Amino acid sequence: MHSHVLPGIDDGCASVSESLESIRVLIEHGYVGTICTPHCWPNIYPGNTPTHIKMWVQDLEQEIKSAGLGYRLWPGGELRIFPEAIAWMQSHGVPALADSRYVLCDFWETRWEKWIDQTFDWLFEQGYTPILAHPERSPTKKDYEKHLDRWADRGLLLQGNLQCFTGEAGYRPDQFVRQYMGEQRYTFLAIDMHRPDSLQGRLDGIGVAGAEYGPQVIEAMLDTRVREHIFNSPQ
Repeated sequence: MHSHVLPGIDDGCASVSESLESIRVLIEHGYVGTICTPHCWPNIYPGNTPTHIKMWVQDLEQEIKSAGLGYRLWPGGELRIFPEAIAWMQSHGVPALADSRYVLCDFWETRWEKWIDQTFDWLFEQGYTPILAHPERSPTKKDYEKHLDRWADRGLLLQGNLQCFTGEAGYRPDQFVRQYMGEQRYTFLAIDMHRPDSLQGRLDGIGVAGAEYGPQVIEAMLDTRVREHIFNSPQ
């Protein structure tokens, strides 16, 4: 549900060959499909709009078919919350996951800014449910968990990154991902895949998390809940 597999449009796969290489590895590990969530952040990636992302998904689907791989793709996006995020969505559309009513979001502020609340408010008002990606990696410190609790009461969902279980993301994410698992804050987990050279470490996180919390718990957060929430259908 969180990947940067589309080639050449953000900090993920740089080429079609890298995308196909990554997909082959994912298939080997039991994956059957990916929601494509390139960064939607006009300051850095101005071309990454919902309309363009849907076209790029179709292009990569053709490459997958030509390569003889059986693998599904769906459009989405990872919305960077910034002061003009609402205006950007009003102009370009909402980068919802697989045409659902769920929107994957992130931000990298050292404090919880007013416009973060405004963006979440607007999404809820429009009938969307925001999902905050990898909160364990956030640099926000003051009252951060109080804000997470406040918005969880409103319906905000959290998605943790499996890479953080291996220690590759650093000490702070390593500690917080386990704290949030223990507090049952997460609805979802994801590998947040980028390029092939970093994929195995992210996949290793599945085994580490499964050993600590049980494979059935991790399976539910990786697969079952994604189907139930985003695709509205059980496994």
